[in-house]
Amino acid sequence: MARTEKKNDFGKWSDGQATCKGLVVVLMLVAMALSPCYAAGLLKPIEGGDENDVYMKSHHVNVVINNGFARTEVDQVFANQGGTDMHAIYTFPVPKQASLSEVSLWIDGNEVIGEVLEKERARKIHEEQIQKGNDTALAEKDDYKTFEISVYPVRANAETRIRLVYYQPIEIDLNIGRYVYPLEEGGVDEERIAFWSVDDKVRESFSFNLELKSAFPVKDIRLPGHLNQAIVEKVQGGDENVDVNEERESGSLSGEIYNIRIDSPQGDALTRDIVMYYRLVDDVPARVELVTYRKDAASTGTLMVVVTPAADLQRISEGVDWTFVLDVSGSMSGGKIATLCDGVSKVIGKMSPQDRYRIITFSNTASDFTGGYITATPANVQSTLRQVKKITSGGGTNLFAGLKMAYDKLDDDRTTGIILVTDGVANVGKTEHRHFINLLKQYDLRLFTFIIGNSANQPLMDRLALESGGFAMNISTGDDIIGRIVQAESKILFENLHDVEFKFHGEKVKNLTPQKPGNLYQGQQLIMFGQFDGVGEVELELTAKISGVDRSWKCSAYLPESDTDNPELERMWALSKIENIMQEIRDNGDKTSLRKKVVALGKEYSLVTDYTSMLVVSVVEMEEQAIQRKNADRVNTERKAQQRKANQPVKSYRVDNSRKNSQRNQPMFNNRRSPGVGSGPVGPLFLAGVYWICRRKRGRK
Repeated sequence: MARTEKKNDFGKWSDGQATCKGLVVVLMLVAMALSPCYAAGLLKPIEGGDENDVYMKSHHVNVVINNGFARTEVDQVFANQGGTDMHAIYTFPVPKQASLSEVSLWIDGNEVIGEVLEKERARKIHEEQIQKGNDTALAEKDDYKTFEISVYPVRANAETRIRLVYYQPIEIDLNIGRYVYPLEEGGVDEERIAFWSVDDKVRESFSFNLELKSAFPVKDIRLPGHLNQAIVEKVQGGDENVDVNEERESGSLSGEIYNIRIDSPQGDALTRDIVMYYRLVDDVPARVELVTYRKDAASTGTLMVVVTPAADLQRISEGVDWTFVLDVSGSMSGGKIATLCDGVSKVIGKMSPQDRYRIITFSNTASDFTGGYITATPANVQSTLRQVKKITSGGGTNLFAGLKMAYDKLDDDRTTGIILVTDGVANVGKTEHRHFINLLKQYDLRLFTFIIGNSANQPLMDRLALESGGFAMNISTGDDIIGRIVQAESKILFENLHDVEFKFHGEKVKNLTPQKPGNLYQGQQLIMFGQFDGVGEVELELTAKISGVDRSWKCSAYLPESDTDNPELERMWALSKIENIMQEIRDNGDKTSLRKKVVALGKEYSLVTDYTSMLVVSVVEMEEQAIQRKNADRVNTERKAQQRKANQPVKSYRVDNSRKNSQRNQPMFNNRRSPGVGSGPVGPLFLAGVYWICRRKRGRK
């Protein structure tokens, strides 16, 4: 049977709105009470000598957020106070959408930049260098979980310095930007936890410095987990109370620059994520921004387009059956499971008698905890609360079984909300992506996944949300949890843009990625990368449906002959392209042809992937091994561009406000404001209520 087209034909909320006010507690309490167990740091045991002899002496982080993307640089010094040369392995969680593109090791006092090779060859050379006693470093990616950097030797009674750099796009959600420096691991890799211990202490000095450059005025900045440590300083910018409406058409908005610093001269523990929010002023416009890079007219250009739409998305409401799908596997032990149970109890306790609820738990197997839907009468609620308090954790993570049970016994005549809360990975039962995709294709039902902590199976969670038309939201233990829920509420409470497509007309642009944008919810941005060959004007078009009705928005832009400000875009385009290929591999299995594409892109653009690694050896060894210095050349180009931009004013890349576009009969987004959270600081202290809606089940395919 053909698949039913997804539309936003939601019903309307009734008095049942108030019954959902407590739902926020599930996520808020779980995340606020997570106790950090595993962190970024040195893995032990370490070969040779006393494992306590080697330690992290310093750890310095420098971040630059310049409009659409962030550059994160981590500079570390390892010290060895013993009499034996030692082998150190540094590990940290994989940041979302991050391209690890620079690993440098100081050899004989000089920086040597790593080069990307196929994983097997890089590891072979690295091991040979260790056997010879030569200086070497190797950066590898452990699927979606961690980056691991092997460093040898940390010489006796000496120090070893290493630096790494990664880039990632930064999304603005409801006028709120969010940057996370991930340090706390999720504790989901059981084999690794059983074998290694982690030294997460920086003994002498730790610093975190972030420079925020924004083309639009910033209203507020917060670092929720570091309010007493962080120093926020505005170093450039105009009137904070500027009326954006007066300047949006002329494009004369003044850029702003902020410096955010956290200093711990006596060292620190790398056990807690650093999360920074910045909120734009409420009047910031809906817009299209186009960032380009092109070395010269003879080269292929690279672009990043960021669309922040504003459309007539109506408030939706209807009664709801609530299905909670809760991870109770071993990684949820301790405070996590206790808090999760407490949160579910509070939600159920606030429901009204006309609502129904159902709880599915899963570890090695799935269990219909409530035995189907239960009407939320006072007597039923009290009985369930007594049972919920007895939930314990343990075992593996059979995610498929949990979701499969959640989709059983749905009522065609009621709207169903499915909320998946997990901090783990699918490691029991059916684990391949295709199994999950085939399951979801049988239902026209949106799934909202909330991913707690780091090192979870981000590719799978994103894939499930994309396929179902829902969304995936990451929640760090360092987050302003209520602020994250405010963002989630504003998406689910309104219609969305579905069947979204973005096109460039004019045959100058190619290789747009991601290939399938998915749905856009209230306040969400669409970020796409691509390449271009031509020069001159192109037309940009965003098409989507709202409740089944086709809509289209257009504007024009200019592709330059040369633009050398942002060479980093090439890496981010390549990473997005690689993610598309990896999604195909995860869905359909590893194929030689697909693997070769990933390797080719990884080597060409110097990216650490599942099949490529970054190797550092001496310049002499690189020559002997016939290793080309592609990444050294690329890094040199990027650093020169960064030095130029450091002395330039903040640049606006907005293109929909050009004179030609403003003369159109129907300007793009009709000069509307970008949807925001409204007045108040990022993450209000109190929430009037969070109302969750989702797709009515329309039948199996």
